[in-house]
Amino acid sequence: MQDDVLYSVKQARLLSGLKQQDMADRLQIHVQTYRKIESNSEIATIAQAVRIAEITGIALDQIFFGTDSTLSRINEQEVS
Repeated sequence: MQDDVLYSVKQARLLSGLKQQDMADRLQIHVQTYRKIESNSEIATIAQAVRIAEITGIALDQIFFGTDSTLSRINEQEVS
């Protein structure tokens, strides 16, 4: 992944080819809790954020430290 691109949690998951249930299982949380994290990444614990970065292979700061993802501004519907 490019270092200068920011991703949402959902985009990171989709780029990794994973389903929400896959992420929830790997994080050992209920899928509904994971969906809430995708909707509002600020509710993720530090441990969950680190684990999401590890699972997706995308740097933590590219997922969690940015107000708006570069990819979502390009075309949110392509990634949905």
